[in-house]
Amino acid sequence: MEEATESGGEARYPGPRSILRYLRIEQQNNDDGTVWARFPALPDLLDEGGFLRLGALAPMCDLVAGSLASVAVDPDWVATSDFKLHLTKPVTSGHVEAVCRPLRVGKNMVLSETRLRDDEGDNAGLAVVTFNRLPRRAGQPANMAQKTGHMRLRSKVEERRIPFDEYLGLRFQKDAAVIELDHHERIYNSFGSIQGGGMGSLLERAVSYAGYRLWKNPARTIDIHFSYTAQAREGPFRIEAEVIRAGKDDILCRVQLSDLGLEGRIAAIGTGIAVRID
Repeated sequence: MEEATESGGEARYPGPRSILRYLRIEQQNNDDGTVWARFPALPDLLDEGGFLRLGALAPMCDLVAGSLASVAVDPDWVATSDFKLHLTKPVTSGHVEAVCRPLRVGKNMVLSETRLRDDEGDNAGLAVVTFNRLPRRAGQPANMAQKTGHMRLRSKVEERRIPFDEYLGLRFQKDAAVIELDHHERIYNSFGSIQGGGMGSLLERAVSYAGYRLWKNPARTIDIHFSYTAQAREGPFRIEAEVIRAGKDDILCRVQLSDLGLEGRIAAIGTGIAVRID
């Protein structure tokens, strides 16, 4: 059974094929202003070493931060501006739980932190996300923020479970740490651009691919930090990772996503750290 709101109504966002529904996220907006969520570490979301991918965690972190920001600026809208996610303890099964708290609510932005924990209550990661406030224009609907309430983001007819790279529609170049993909509704935000969590999923994969190419061995992204420079709304998109520091077992990369449908305009740029998978 699908629940888009506490009363079971249908939400305009996320859409029926959204990555947020595919991940089976459960969310609770609390009276104290925090936002709680969790989702299962399904086998198709694990990397070659059996650990939950950072790219699977990013959408939940962006969702809870966005929900918190939407309530804070209601009736205005928000959009992801800056996103940081650091993993601490690998998760191999069970659920990952997120609790998001506000750090600063300003005139033009909302800054929050999200702590991740596994089923044992151990610290699994930390996200710090900044959302820009977008003033509501005349005739524009309210942002539909729920101050309190519970949601289970599931689709009535769920897509079949496939490898996460295939789900994202990634095309890997063999001669460079470059990935391309077409724009599709699985990664849409409410404006039809790549949503913040989806952007995190794409950029982290380019970083781990750079590690694979360097070591000829699977790699795991454990840290991603990026900023939006423009909306990624046309496609196809190109993601490029450049190794700027290489160690025996870890790398630091510069990573960016460009919108080839808009003359190669850079939509997001940042850094990522990947480690070798034993």
